[in-house]
Amino acid sequence: MSAHDTSVGRWRIGFPGTELRAPERGIAFDVSELGGPLAVGLHQAMSSPTLPRAPEVEIRLPAYRGKSLVRLLNWLVVHRLIEPGGKATFLLEKQQGPASIATLLGDLGWRDVTRERSGRVHRVGGIPADTAELPDPPAFRTRIGGNDLVFAADYGVFSPGHVDEGTRLLAEVALRQPPVASVADIGVGYGPLAVALVRAGTAQRAVGADIDCIALYLAEHNARVNGVPLSTICTADPGEVEDTPLTVCNVPTHIDAEKTAALMAALVHRARAGRKLLTVVHASLETRYRQHFANAGASVVAHHGTTHVVLETG
Repeated sequence: MSAHDTSVGRWRIGFPGTELRAPERGIAFDVSELGGPLAVGLHQAMSSPTLPRAPEVEIRLPAYRGKSLVRLLNWLVVHRLIEPGGKATFLLEKQQGPASIATLLGDLGWRDVTRERSGRVHRVGGIPADTAELPDPPAFRTRIGGNDLVFAADYGVFSPGHVDEGTRLLAEVALRQPPVASVADIGVGYGPLAVALVRAGTAQRAVGADIDCIALYLAEHNARVNGVPLSTICTADPGEVEDTPLTVCNVPTHIDAEKTAALMAALVHRARAGRKLLTVVHASLETRYRQHFANAGASVVAHHGTTHVVLETG
């Protein structure tokens, strides 16, 4: 989608790209919504001041992201998407609190706020204010690799408020590796591992991949705050990420067996030709994930922590 396309009739946020019809354009919360040429990720939209504006914006609010996301989306609508006097509408369900969302929009300066219901869907909308403040997500400070770091984490991302034990163990092992020009962090989240490795000099720069566009927005924010170069890509396929001498991954163990097998095969493929791969899983899952490496004909060295294990190959 061209940033200079001026034919946008409506922006739709949180809708599958396959549902979009020109002159609609879409903004995706995650990779499942990126299908088709009419959608961009939220992390891209937040950093694109030349997006064309539209008279209407429609937002499908995710149930698990929290009301704090409304403030972020308010900024996006006001400063990137809506024409002066245009109308924006949130679509949500009863348990998400339509009344409280309407009150919040009023507090944010929206005019003519209305509430309607169609079946289970509640529509809360109005005319956004002329300006908005970019919210600062809750942040915490931590120390990794001898460096004091600060990370913003909110909007339903994994492990807000602290760096999880698996990521910490993976960082410890990765920090013992020889320095490399670049590192790929598959499942970068809000960026603690990628940021820590670059700040410590293990890599000169990082590329972070994730299926969550909101997490990528936070990762980019955290990279800037901590002064490290990070590029991002929203994808479920590690094969779409540029080749790097080192790849790290805190493996998502909640996905189904077919997706797990595909992910592990793609990760092991990145370790070919002498490149290094470090993955971390809970210690109780070591045997299961060792088998994925064995299936690909790859040998493994294990680095055990208290609750997790890092599996190294390449």
